[in-house]
Amino acid sequence: MEKGNVLVVGYSGVGKSTLIKTVLGEEAMKKKASDSCSPNSDFQVYENSNISFRLIDTTGIEPGMFKEQRAVKAVRKWSAQSIKNKSDNQISVVWFCVDSFTCHLFPKTIDEFMDAISVWKNVPIIVVITQSYAKDETQHAEEIVRKAFLSQKSFAPRLTEVISVVAKPRTSEDGNLLPPKGIPELIEITNNLLPEGLQAAKKDVARYILSRKRAMSHAVVSVATLAGITAGFVGAPIVDLMLLKPTESIEIESIFRIWEIKKSKEAKELQDCILDIGTVSLTGKTVLSSLKLIPGINLGAATINAFISGTIVFALGEAASYIFEQIYTGKKTINDVEWVKKVIDDSLTSTAMDKITSSVKSISKNADKKEILAAVTGSLGQK
Repeated sequence: MEKGNVLVVGYSGVGKSTLIKTVLGEEAMKKKASDSCSPNSDFQVYENSNISFRLIDTTGIEPGMFKEQRAVKAVRKWSAQSIKNKSDNQISVVWFCVDSFTCHLFPKTIDEFMDAISVWKNVPIIVVITQSYAKDETQHAEEIVRKAFLSQKSFAPRLTEVISVVAKPRTSEDGNLLPPKGIPELIEITNNLLPEGLQAAKKDVARYILSRKRAMSHAVVSVATLAGITAGFVGAPIVDLMLLKPTESIEIESIFRIWEIKKSKEAKELQDCILDIGTVSLTGKTVLSSLKLIPGINLGAATINAFISGTIVFALGEAASYIFEQIYTGKKTINDVEWVKKVIDDSLTSTAMDKITSSVKSISKNADKKEILAAVTGSLGQK
């Protein structure tokens, strides 16, 4: 497939690399973006065979006149050489990445930025506001960006979209798990801005976005699993399943948001159903009792409890991801309660126990949380 090229520019530390990884996935191929006359270029090209564009990562712009000019000159030089050599690096779209802090620098650096990409005349620009979840913060950053473009009449037509994205799940100051956001929209907008002959078909974009949603769900599950392991790292004789309920609740809500299930009374009841089964049902207690009886385990109570907690949170999160994906794609509805119960029940009982027995035996006596997380994810895998 012939691909379009997206030039990714922006300030250092705003999460360009994380954004690229989330958009293209772990399987993205990387190579040098240098031409024959620019062998020392440290720009990197990333691509995934399943989507219509490559991402070209550039040197991050750092505050300070000298560092800023160096980055701008590097982009300008590479761009000029790409055009001169008529290479495959012709640019179709530009992403300019800022966060809630560096957006305040944008009005002062927009001239240099536009100068750096001046050879790509009329190429549309998407400003990507990264790492910003608060609505007020995002709106303020967008206002600054739009005003900066409007301040120069020649720049304004180039700005096609301002979009806020969060590339990986993170925990807020009040302890809430914030899921990734904005990635599917960014992919779709970028594809639509490519020259007509390079655009992927809608069904292909939809299929690719589905894979990205799946990956973002898995990322949420991993973060929640680590939180579950932390909550379960106690030396009590048995795990208090109620201690996991807050983590599971946030996990389910985050996955629900990734899959864009429409909020309704029925949807809320579905989330409650998933949570109740995972937290206080006989299924959860079966996991506890079965793990305690596995022969050959020589681990302390805290380690076993942490593994148990992580297993329950992980299995529940993966089941919720699968359930919401089936609803998102129209294969199931939020009213298929009996099917939901069966999916969760299977994920937390026989299927789970068959896969984790050997894994729990391999955990070292002094295992830390990361080792336990690796054991949980390695034994259960991700759909």
